[in-house]
Amino acid sequence: MHFKIIVSNGRYPLEYRCSTAAEAYGCIESLSTGLLQDVSIDLDEIMEMLVAMKTGKMRSTEQHKLSIFWAEGEV
Repeated sequence: MHFKIIVSNGRYPLEYRCSTAAEAYGCIESLSTGLLQDVSIDLDEIMEMLVAMKTGKMRSTEQHKLSIFWAEGEV
């Protein structure tokens, strides 16, 4: 299993895959101060969602230009 993070970018969405919640959180934290700095991202809520995905309570979420999935397979 792994996390898949997708940022809407018109016809060319940006995708990042990683195997840990810490890596996924780091990616989203970087996006919140860079590419998505104009979008309000609650990092506490993101961490809660990542943990919920890792424990099987949630499969995906979509917020603004950001989508996060807990996907099958290896990175």
